[in-house]
Amino acid sequence: MVIAIIAILAAILFPVFAQAKNAAKQAVCISNMKQTGLAAQLYLGDEDDTWFPICQYEPKAGFSPQRFWIGWDNNNAPGMPGYSGDMQKPAKNPVREGMIDIYLKNEDVKRCPNRPSGAQLAIAIDGFDSSHPSAFYESHPEAQGNEYGASAKSVTTVEGFIQTTGAGNSEVEESASTLMAWEHGATVPLCNFLQPADWFNVPPNDKALSDHFNFLHTNGTTTVWLDGHAKRLVYGQLRRTMFVIRRDIYQ
Repeated sequence: MVIAIIAILAAILFPVFAQAKNAAKQAVCISNMKQTGLAAQLYLGDEDDTWFPICQYEPKAGFSPQRFWIGWDNNNAPGMPGYSGDMQKPAKNPVREGMIDIYLKNEDVKRCPNRPSGAQLAIAIDGFDSSHPSAFYESHPEAQGNEYGASAKSVTTVEGFIQTTGAGNSEVEESASTLMAWEHGATVPLCNFLQPADWFNVPPNDKALSDHFNFLHTNGTTTVWLDGHAKRLVYGQLRRTMFVIRRDIYQ
């Protein structure tokens, strides 16, 4: 009888404990994202109010020639075409300092407690860029070439490596409602997974896409915005305008 009661209590309490543990980890993520947002604001203050690029071609002895907005060992494995490294794999070499790293408290700020074992990072900056094709542009040609995040105003390739330029902060029309970055599972710390699709106010009803966004926490993702604030967001709350610094192109 006692064993049966214990088993019943365990069945009731274990899910509660698991939820509490996940909530605690998400609180850590919110704090970390706020630090990332603050680092971005400090960068703007030191760089003539211009957003850092996603990545730049900057050769440096002992490192990959591609430097990213946030630091990690991107010399650890062959990456996707145009990029170097795999942040889902462990570091094998020293971290190549990112553009905002100098403003972060420590390396742990970059990491979610729920990230997969062995992964260096689980974060992606808004990768909507001016050169990417999309089915959306067939019915909205005025948006083509004008949909981009703060760190991807233009895209070029040097020695096979992609590099971007950041926009001036004055070009951001609604910083509090425009995404900077979010928790994510990707090879490199950027993503434009929703740019190719034809959608505007409701994200595609596609489980693979929603699972891609809700990578680390159940039915929600920790996000940071261009004004520096951080919050939890669920896939269904996404709007296309959240990834784009301009709003005039939709009028």
